[in-house]
Amino acid sequence: MKRILLLAVLIVVSTTVFATTIRVAEAEASLNNYVRGYGNSFIFNEGGIEFSVYRDGQFDFYIPDNGPDVSVGINTPGFALSFNAGYNYNPYVQYDRFGAIIQIQNTPIFYDFYGRVNQIGDIFIAYNSFNRISRIGGLNVYYRNNIFWRYDGFINTYNRAYVWRPWHRFYILPPVNYCVINVNPYRQFYSPVRHIWYRPYRNNVRYYNVNNGRRGNTQITRRNSNYVQTPRTQRERTIQRTVTRRNAEITRRRTTSLAETTRPRAMVRTTRNSSNTRVSTPERPTRSNSVRTTRSRNENVTRTQRFVSKEVENPKNTSVRQPNAMESRIYNRSTSQNNRQRSTIQKQRKTSSVSSRSNASRQSNQRSTRSNSRRARG
Repeated sequence: MKRILLLAVLIVVSTTVFATTIRVAEAEASLNNYVRGYGNSFIFNEGGIEFSVYRDGQFDFYIPDNGPDVSVGINTPGFALSFNAGYNYNPYVQYDRFGAIIQIQNTPIFYDFYGRVNQIGDIFIAYNSFNRISRIGGLNVYYRNNIFWRYDGFINTYNRAYVWRPWHRFYILPPVNYCVINVNPYRQFYSPVRHIWYRPYRNNVRYYNVNNGRRGNTQITRRNSNYVQTPRTQRERTIQRTVTRRNAEITRRRTTSLAETTRPRAMVRTTRNSSNTRVSTPERPTRSNSVRTTRSRNENVTRTQRFVSKEVENPKNTSVRQPNAMESRIYNRSTSQNNRQRSTIQKQRKTSSVSSRSNASRQSNQRSTRSNSRRARG
């Protein structure tokens, strides 16, 4: 009996230990799976820089080539890896007058009106009505009750899936005094100037942001010339040509993307009845519509003729503009028509005067013949 009890106790203990081991493994796997990267933040590489973009539009980054060595200092207490963690990336970063990062080396960063990052290099970022990222590159993000649910797609061809790395736990949100997101659209009428980066900057300092009451620091506006660098070597001249070409392509793509997202929808005329609602398609061109268009065209032509005739009748006024080719053609046509009308009117007047004269001579001849006949009778 004792052996049976001892065997049962051993089985229970081993089962508990095995279950605990499974739970620990599952917990560790849950920390290292895709949800950790694409749920809390979206980690990807762009232009040789690793970015960690958070759902509210803030981001952190790490430069592997110019940052700290993760293989040496990752286990060191107080290790600073990323920009928000405190590592000094000022030699590689360009700020605007609101304290926002607008360029890291030669990778441009764009913001929306409220200070949320909406483009990093070639990767566009969109937000939903709850101010959460709904699309980043080709990755679609879905939420349930404003909580991350799932995603599909991938950011770009170089970032098809999230791969966990030990240093990803060092990415953090920026301090409150460096947050550039504001409830007011303070960047609506602001366009920063980006310069080409050739070599590390010197004495570059980041000022506090808009949320500390500084709506555009004037000191950094005066220091904007410190970001201007001229190429010195053949390598830097090659960088200049490459970056100029790439920035022009990024600007073109951004303009096209913004035009597509802000394109107004076509107006649809709805006819409401008592029982149902019918949506009518755009009208087809009919005879009445063509008549209206021809009338409107004729009215425009007559207005143009009047405008041109008024300008031509006042040659002394020096402020009158010169008519263009279309107006001159219309004016020539109108003048030719007026000349024809004048010639016809003159011909009619001549014919009427001739006819009146002939009638008068006939009447005078008749009167003279009547008087002569009366005299002969008398």
